[in-house]
Amino acid sequence: KNPFGTITDDSVQVYGNGEAYLHSGMYTFELGEGAARAPVEARFSYVWRKINGDWKITHHHSSVRPQGPDMLSIARANFQKWNDALQTKDAATVASLYSNADLSFLPTVSPKHIKQIENTEEYFKDFVMKNPFGTITDDSVQVYGNGEAYLHS
Repeated sequence: KNPFGTITDDSVQVYGNGEAYLHSGMYTFELGEGAARAPVEARFSYVWRKINGDWKITHHHSSVRPQGPDMLSIARANFQKWNDALQTKDAATVASLYSNADLSFLPTVSPKHIKQIENTEEYFKDFVMKNPFGTITDDSVQVYGNGEAYLHS
């Protein structure tokens, strides 16, 4: 299969005054011949130990990187959740979807930059009375922190 790996992210932890170390991280492993060659994203760990002056592997693990969640589907479902909340015409329902911490909200029909959850509910009292309804016409998702956050635009 002619395997070939390229490390894409790694770290090394040294133990025993340099007599052993753990090398772990992510790599892309390529398998196959010619046009059939395909990349496989994987994670790895090795423990190397100096034995009688030679470096020897005492632990090795490699596995295919687990598939992450479909963030575009999650983002679209969350947009629908927000849109459905607007249809209730209940400002508190809509505001409950916003974070109490680290809020940065640039409203559709206001020049204000809202940073407090209380101001979010106040804004939506007027906004929901305008009968808003959103439709996604084009979108993309940028994922951060292995899916802990995303930007849906």
